Amino acid sequence: MGARDILADWGVREFRVIDRAAIQEITLGASILATGGGGDPEIGLLWTYKVLDEGKEIVMVDPADIPDEIQVASPACLGAALVLTEKPPASEVINLAMRKLERYLGRPIQATIPIECGGVNSPVAYAAAGELGVPVIDVDGMNRAFPELQMTSWVTHGVHASPTVSVDDRGNVTVIDTGEDDLLAENLARRAAMAYGGISWIATYPMTGRDVKGSSILYSQSIAWAVGKAVMRARREHLDPIEELLKSLLRERGVEGFRAFKGKIVDIRREFGSETTKGFTLGKVIMEGIDEYRGHTAELDFQNEWLNLRVDGEVRCLPPDLIAILDSETGEPIRTDIMKYGYRGTIVLIPAHERMRTERGIELFGPRHFGYELDYVPVEELNG
Repeated sequence: MGARDILADWGVREFRVIDRAAIQEITLGASILATGGGGDPEIGLLWTYKVLDEGKEIVMVDPADIPDEIQVASPACLGAALVLTEKPPASEVINLAMRKLERYLGRPIQATIPIECGGVNSPVAYAAAGELGVPVIDVDGMNRAFPELQMTSWVTHGVHASPTVSVDDRGNVTVIDTGEDDLLAENLARRAAMAYGGISWIATYPMTGRDVKGSSILYSQSIAWAVGKAVMRARREHLDPIEELLKSLLRERGVEGFRAFKGKIVDIRREFGSETTKGFTLGKVIMEGIDEYRGHTAELDFQNEWLNLRVDGEVRCLPPDLIAILDSETGEPIRTDIMKYGYRGTIVLIPAHERMRTERGIELFGPRHFGYELDYVPVEELNG
């Protein structure tokens, strides 16, 4: 049975076929929304291209059309982005994780859901769907990227990461089942990734179709697709990619993003995924203003993703709101794992999705979780 057969069995006649151009646009948009993290998009893209070149079809379905009783799960990468560039995935690894999760659950997985918007984890969910012959659903758990497993809209709405299956490229398998303790699931999954050499491939967040609709960031893939399409069109037509990105967010999500700064990187303090950093890429970057921002300074902290922006010492963005540093000419995101001294870019701020801004969400991934003695203030108020 393939993805179309599954959809026919559900009575679904409308879906979107994902070709090479579509996955390229989705991945670019997801990389922009990944807030400096999410890993090297070439890794996920090349795997997805391989799946398509083998004649396997990838289809995306509207979450409103899925049955309540189906079983879905998220295939993803967990660990340090830098290690991932040295240990790229093989299809057998993620397929093993999904099959082991099916066995543990005692029922088949009938669709995949991206865990986040990220250069790796977005296309991986599409590639895995094509490999497994199931549809991918137009949702995810963040509409951005975050460094820890429990930092999702799913957890804030009562869905849990357990059981999670973690595997490595040598076929080692760890099953993590901590019930409702999602922070413990994150800690154990992180330890497994470190034991594997800094990176692991997981099948996680098993849930029903009802759970998907009630707890996910709905249409997050369409949002990423629209963002990527807008930036690629700006490149072709020699338009301002930042302006086209902001227009896309207004059309697709009805939210206003902000140009907060333009500058060049003049100082980087960075630690890569070691035992002391628990597999995260941690640090701070300082940018010196250029053009209309000349004479001003921006500081950003990061833990895989950008967390906090201060301009001239004034807080301008706090988690879970999104920070992106984009190449001003191309709109290409400047990631925390590849940034270098002298890189120039525009800082864009984007409001987090409302399902990430709940009281529980601010507790799980707001500023105090990351060690800031600050109350969360929406980015619109900090930049109004």
